[in-house]
Amino acid sequence: MKENAGSVLEQGGLQASGLRQGFVEEPATIPTFSATGDTDRKDAQATARRLNIPYVDPLSANIEPGALALLDPDVAKRREVLPIRVVDNVLLVAMAMPEERIAVKSLELLTGCKVRPAAAPKSAIVEALQVAYKKPDPDKASSSPCAKKTKTVGKTDSQAETGAFSISVISNKGGVGKTHFSINMACALADTGAKVLLIDADLGSADISNKLGIFPEHHLMDFLEKDKEMQDLVFPSEFGFDLICGTYGEFKLANLYYAQKVKFIKHFQKIAEHYDFAVFDLGAGIARTVLDFALGADATVIVTTPQDLISGYACAKAGFCRYKELEEKLEGKLDGYDPTFTFSPLMVINQTKDLEQGVKLYDSICKTADKNINADEGRFLIKPEYLGAIPYDKETLRKVEQTRKPVFRNFPYVKVSQCIRHMSKRFCDSDGTYDPRVKYRHTFRRFRAILTQKM
Repeated sequence: MKENAGSVLEQGGLQASGLRQGFVEEPATIPTFSATGDTDRKDAQATARRLNIPYVDPLSANIEPGALALLDPDVAKRREVLPIRVVDNVLLVAMAMPEERIAVKSLELLTGCKVRPAAAPKSAIVEALQVAYKKPDPDKASSSPCAKKTKTVGKTDSQAETGAFSISVISNKGGVGKTHFSINMACALADTGAKVLLIDADLGSADISNKLGIFPEHHLMDFLEKDKEMQDLVFPSEFGFDLICGTYGEFKLANLYYAQKVKFIKHFQKIAEHYDFAVFDLGAGIARTVLDFALGADATVIVTTPQDLISGYACAKAGFCRYKELEEKLEGKLDGYDPTFTFSPLMVINQTKDLEQGVKLYDSICKTADKNINADEGRFLIKPEYLGAIPYDKETLRKVEQTRKPVFRNFPYVKVSQCIRHMSKRFCDSDGTYDPRVKYRHTFRRFRAILTQKM
């Protein structure tokens, strides 16, 4: 931990290395390079170091369809450039010649986005271009902030199976704003017209109830230890989402025994059919059951702060270790299961002095993970994604605590609300419609397997 702490605190560059990969749809295969390809790769890596820009392997990167839609295929092939991802109106582009400023400026004019060049092997770009633009689909609009929004509602593969896309929110310690984030993300998603269920899975604290002043007659422990149905626990809040509350006590999520896990999965699968999103506010810490719930969800969000950055990194590292263990065991236990080799948690840097600080701190986490984890790994990698930063607003937070209402409802135009609204675009676009092209790597079958098998 000491060496990790030093690495995290020393990093400070603005290299958006995490932009190069997102959720991996299929198991990443390690490409085999010919002598020429190997030379291209080494030259591209040297260029990235020289220019202090990201290095991207286009053959293994998760390419965002919305990014592809910004550039005409003929132009991309002629210039041998490949759009990878759009984050905060910045387009990451793999280029064989990223040092050519005129080419970068030209791409900005063509796409309407600020372009961040990334060095990549020319041979890999050519091969990836053939695959990326092989079957364009004009009916599917981009979810990118630069592109026109689609008006068609469509669910992902995971949503089609479960009815709800699940988002787990975790942190390594309390006091970093995890529950506030969960509540306001539920509000942001509900504002798109989606049906949202917020579950207080931090058993023993009733933190969501405290923050919202909602204390329904039945709570999650009535379901786990008594005869109540999960449907009986659902409380329709005034904030646009439904809520299942926790309760006070010593019982923790880590204390769930096998039969309770099976019961939870069985009933959650049934109730999830009625929702578009399910947000799990999990307890602080890295207990195994907490991590299993987090890793079983469609998206794993880790909340940390500048003051607790080392704890945030430790949470990501613990999640990766358990993720690797689960994938290897599921590969052996489930027939036809194809493991996903890249763990990509979504990082939220809360209580920052400004948005730029969030990017810098996220980048330091990525660099530390590359140095201390990925450098020693074989099949599996950790590639955190940057979900966003939330500036510290002490006065707004004080008013929210007094009124017991979400920031998103009381103060919809402050920076905190605007940042969370922007983060919600990761799951659905700003017009309140889903992007049917986005494929997430998890399925409910995996969620069920993780929680109900004794691993």
